[in-house]
Amino acid sequence: MNHTKKPQKEEVIREFPPLGSKYRVRVLENPNTHAKTLDIREYVVASDNSFEGYTRRGIRLTDRAQLDLLRDILREILEQSIL
Repeated sequence: MNHTKKPQKEEVIREFPPLGSKYRVRVLENPNTHAKTLDIREYVVASDNSFEGYTRRGIRLTDRAQLDLLRDILREILEQSIL
């Protein structure tokens, strides 16, 4: 008999308003390790209703250094009015 544990799905602990019409921003937590992930991914609803959900397009940041770098980049963009 096989008693291997199925990996538990990450839980959404915070969801932010959508970015535009495509992207969703969420904070996820692994229930086993309690590691948190910033998840920014495309959310799609197919016109024929054959699929609705998150795609692989986007970014997932799990390391604090990655988050700090993203914050610094966004700050620079906003201060310089690059966009």
